[in-house]
Amino acid sequence: MTAVVGGFVVAAVELVAGTGPTGPAIGWLGALAGVILLPMATQLGLLAGSVVFGLRVRHVIFGAMREVASRKFGRVTFTIRSLPVTLRCQIGPWRSPVILRCWLAGLLSALAGVAVVAAGWLLADGPFGRGFVVAATPLMLYKLWPKRVPLTTSTGWLLFSLPRMRDPERSEFLAAPLAARAYEALREGAIERAQTHADELATQYPGLNATVSCQIAVMESRGEYAPGVMLLLKFLAENDEIPPRKMSYLLAGLAGLGFKAVEAGQLPAETLLPTAKKALNDAIRLGYPEFELSGANGLLALIEGDADNAVRLAATGAEYNHSPLSRADDFATLARAHMACHDNASARVALAKAEELAPWSPRVTETRQRLSVA
Repeated sequence: MTAVVGGFVVAAVELVAGTGPTGPAIGWLGALAGVILLPMATQLGLLAGSVVFGLRVRHVIFGAMREVASRKFGRVTFTIRSLPVTLRCQIGPWRSPVILRCWLAGLLSALAGVAVVAAGWLLADGPFGRGFVVAATPLMLYKLWPKRVPLTTSTGWLLFSLPRMRDPERSEFLAAPLAARAYEALREGAIERAQTHADELATQYPGLNATVSCQIAVMESRGEYAPGVMLLLKFLAENDEIPPRKMSYLLAGLAGLGFKAVEAGQLPAETLLPTAKKALNDAIRLGYPEFELSGANGLLALIEGDADNAVRLAATGAEYNHSPLSRADDFATLARAHMACHDNASARVALAKAEELAPWSPRVTETRQRLSVA
């Protein structure tokens, strides 16, 4: 689908750009503007819809590549990255009615995108405007195509697929507000409050992926990696029809949790490492972006004694990860990798960054203890 859209845009821009020494170049500039501005418009619409209709906005990321600045206002983190060509918003359900609120936010996102395309058609004059509309129009149609893959949900999925969801996916959505409150408590280090929410989930929505994932997250926050691994393996064994997108998340979680269990000596490496490695590879095969798993790969490299590669991978994970807890974990891995390279000064710098994000994390506190006696 993406290739078809790209081929159409190339052909259309060449057709409408006009002749002359500057026509094609200006047409391509207009197409580039359309490719950049249209996704930003749909994301702005989604962000506005989330605020208006009562969804949870967790993170707003402007730009791509390396982080330039990050600031938290209330419960929302705003991050600016070095290449200002994208806008991403991490949102989720927060209160009932869940599905209606998400659908309305998706509708506002679609209306924002359509408005940009309509304005382009009305104002198109010259190669720049024509290039803009021939790029933005098929891109908007592509965004209206229902699609949900790891880390990405299209506007079309919110509009057309979400209202038709059936159990167990529908129940997962209904459980999401309670799960969100548990994860919010974990980000604040309020583990007992997170445990309370996880217990409520187990009572109201037993056996759901959202419930099990929340229970495992609480176990992980206590440093109970082996019980988390066992619970996740049990869930995977009992559910053989998990959708690929959801399975990729579960396998990525199994890999990271397994590596931590081995590192902590809670489970034998010879038994668990092959399973965790396969889970990591299968998550990537199912569509989970490999660069998002740099931190897990860094921990694996550290376990296997490749400290230099662990430094590189953990630094990449910490640089590009959006979750504060995952970033803290990556910085803890980075600190340990620096220690393995006999660079305690760099380890202290990495640990300080981890402590800014999650000073209560078991791996952060253990790393602090190791450095204090180094």
